[in-house]
Amino acid sequence: MNKTFAIIGLLACLLACGRPQIKAPQAPASTIPEYAAFTDGLLPDITPTGWIRTFLERQRTGITGHPEALSYPYNSCLWNGDITRNTESYGSDWWRYEQTAYYTDGLLKLGYLLKDSTLIEKGEAGIRYTLDNADEDGRLPHTNFTWARMWPMAVFFRAIQAYYYAHPGEAIPEALAKNFSLYSDEELSVWRNIVNIEGMLWTYDRGADSTLLERSERLWNAGEYGDLTPEVCVADKFPIIHGVTFNEELKLPVMLYARTGDKKYLDAAIKAYNTLNEQHMLPDGVNTSAERLFPNDSINSSHETCDIADHTWTLGYFLETTGEAVWADRIERAVFNALPGAVTKDFKTLQYFSSVNQVIATGDSNHNEFFFGSTWMAYRPTHQTECCAGAVHRIMPNYASRMWMRGRDGAVVAALYGPSEVTVKLPSGRPCLIKENTSYPFSESIDFSLTMEKKETFPLVLRVPSWCHGASIFVNGKPVRADLESGSFFTLEREFRNGDIVSLNLPMEIVREHVPMGGSTFSRGPLLYAYPVPENVEVDDKVYDNMAGKVPENPDFKCLSITPAGPWNYAVTGEDPVWSVTETDGYPFDRESIPGKITVSVKKIEWELWKGRFTPSVPKEPKAVSDQVETIDLIPYGATELRVSVFPELF
Repeated sequence: MNKTFAIIGLLACLLACGRPQIKAPQAPASTIPEYAAFTDGLLPDITPTGWIRTFLERQRTGITGHPEALSYPYNSCLWNGDITRNTESYGSDWWRYEQTAYYTDGLLKLGYLLKDSTLIEKGEAGIRYTLDNADEDGRLPHTNFTWARMWPMAVFFRAIQAYYYAHPGEAIPEALAKNFSLYSDEELSVWRNIVNIEGMLWTYDRGADSTLLERSERLWNAGEYGDLTPEVCVADKFPIIHGVTFNEELKLPVMLYARTGDKKYLDAAIKAYNTLNEQHMLPDGVNTSAERLFPNDSINSSHETCDIADHTWTLGYFLETTGEAVWADRIERAVFNALPGAVTKDFKTLQYFSSVNQVIATGDSNHNEFFFGSTWMAYRPTHQTECCAGAVHRIMPNYASRMWMRGRDGAVVAALYGPSEVTVKLPSGRPCLIKENTSYPFSESIDFSLTMEKKETFPLVLRVPSWCHGASIFVNGKPVRADLESGSFFTLEREFRNGDIVSLNLPMEIVREHVPMGGSTFSRGPLLYAYPVPENVEVDDKVYDNMAGKVPENPDFKCLSITPAGPWNYAVTGEDPVWSVTETDGYPFDRESIPGKITVSVKKIEWELWKGRFTPSVPKEPKAVSDQVETIDLIPYGATELRVSVFPELF
């Protein structure tokens, strides 16, 4: 396999004098299901720039590029062979392949986005091994275990999918179709194995097996597979469901709708999401999951880092299918807040559980019922259960891979915003390079510059977020007269020329909201803001009993103990918050480079650590220590480790 795959696509013909060359996209846009609005599949043709590239580069120099810091099973061959057990415990067979499938998916997409041949080769090696070592009957490796047999393969499918987008000529759909044909209904009835419907429908789209749609419908409609059955989807309250399982299975009915047009599937998916949003959603954009779904007004108002990955990936299918802007808004909310809030900014540690309020993060500060008092809320490279340490690598690469999509009639869709470049094939077959120049969501303006061989008419689809009022569009400095409705996609169809610049302005306002946890939050655009609790950071060298002896295998990666080093016991008053901007060119989640802040008026209240070592609940009836009014500055949630983002109220 050519290790220089980083050069993606064929060179386009030379442009006119003075114009840059454009690389033609290697992979054509994926098949759009009949009842869907958009499709992804442009991963090889997207290049992140600006702060998103910096985030991804920190992944590369952080734990994504140093799996030895994560310890077992990431210090193994991954899917490029058999992973030796580190324990004889039940379930170890499937767990180690589930976790390394998460990691491989993130690693490979990161390689494609950064055009990094070393990462690409490492990720592709496991895929080639998996495809080349199928059983005689065609069943792919690492799936023939006694329990939850095909769940790791459902995870690994997404890495194979990314590989196919980079290598569209290879017979991957045929190999997957053969593999899926060997899965029995009995096997698919076990736990999350039903999630293989995702891969089955993707394979069906590519014509490899026309029976896969009918089988997927039959399995889901039976109501005997997985946890999020048709009956549970339409219930007014969910039974006890594991949060990751919920998010993984939530995509299945909306995917079925995209291929059948049967509205019962879409209705079930929307009903399930609305219940999740009303009863379990947190202000940072991800549902509670510690580890099961909890009400969003309880002390268990935390979520696994896995859920950030699975929730946003599933919402991508909602976006592609419905073409509704609200789903993109929700993806941005989670990726711009929950993700950076769950990792240190050097991407060298992560939390297993993270929360919108966390004023302490140590080896014994987990305030959730699940493994109460353990390491699960500490910032560490290694964790007791390794799934979140694998899934964290997928989140930003997934986001970047879906920033640009294709619509019908050759439409180019700017689906998720952020600094980037994409090369797309226009209806004529000629390539067009679009550069998205912006520091969004830290600024209100986005400029799209087009480099193309000849003038051509095509639709450029732009999103007006639900939170935005008064959006405006300009082409080469001239306003476009249009009704830009909040929470919608706007299609700008015109004859575009080389050098055109389309400018989108998205005014942002501070929004103060009362949330179920019993306090106020402050947002601006898609960003949640939080008070950065003063921190005392120490290296934690203790080997905890629950860690089975695992420690980072790289001395440059440390486990941290972070305790409060100053007051955080504030309640907000009724005064209006104030926005201020700081001119900076640095990475916007670094404390010294915060581009803007919200100043709020507060009073100190009686509020302290629970039992001396746990983050406490938001007091329902806060008691002021004094009548003195102070001001504090709130910064983007993702720039914090210790934080308060849900404030008690003193009006």
